[in-house]
Amino acid sequence: MKKKLFVIHGWTYSLEKWQPIQSLLASKGIELVLLKVPGLTEPSAKVWDMDGYVAWLHEKIKTQEYPVVIGHSNGGRIALNYLTKYPGTFSDLILIDSAGVPHQQPLARLKLGVLRALSKLGRPIAKIPTLKRVVYRVIGAQDYQQAPPNMKKTMQNMLKANTTIAFDKIDVPTTLIWGIADQQTPIADAKFLAKTIPGAKLNIIQNARHAPMFTHPGEVAAIIEEVVR
Repeated sequence: MKKKLFVIHGWTYSLEKWQPIQSLLASKGIELVLLKVPGLTEPSAKVWDMDGYVAWLHEKIKTQEYPVVIGHSNGGRIALNYLTKYPGTFSDLILIDSAGVPHQQPLARLKLGVLRALSKLGRPIAKIPTLKRVVYRVIGAQDYQQAPPNMKKTMQNMLKANTTIAFDKIDVPTTLIWGIADQQTPIADAKFLAKTIPGAKLNIIQNARHAPMFTHPGEVAAIIEEVVR
């Protein structure tokens, strides 16, 4: 019997890059169900907040009894917030380079401040595309640069939601898969989660960055297979 795993992808507008690992796992009898996240791979003109995404996820998986859920990047943040509201409802949680760790460092505060300022400036900075690209690159927000207006506001809401996760209350078996060279959600975030989520197991993928399931599908698939067997 094929096992189903529900994937909440990160900040992307295409699921194409998931196909290699999806095929690899299918050959092992494991089906990845790629959920289409509203505003990203599912069209939506509304501004989303974390409560909205938690409600969306609940509708998608409420008929599943103790599903295995994979969350990449922002998808991990959604999964963690879901478990804060619905504790114990997954059989396993697999986080791949997850977002959601609150950062109090000056750079993190600067990033959120810059995003807010850019959203207010709007058209004036749009007239200087080179400057805009440089600013986004410096603060690590290229995804924000490409987002439509509603999703720019949604991203700000996602950053705010980092403070709502009770990591020490996550009560399902949790596996962390992390690219050691991740510059978006650094390895320090993985170590924080491994220390804070009870019983979490950290798997570090060497020579990988923010999306090891795309660059190192064999290694990531092997870890996933071990979790669900």
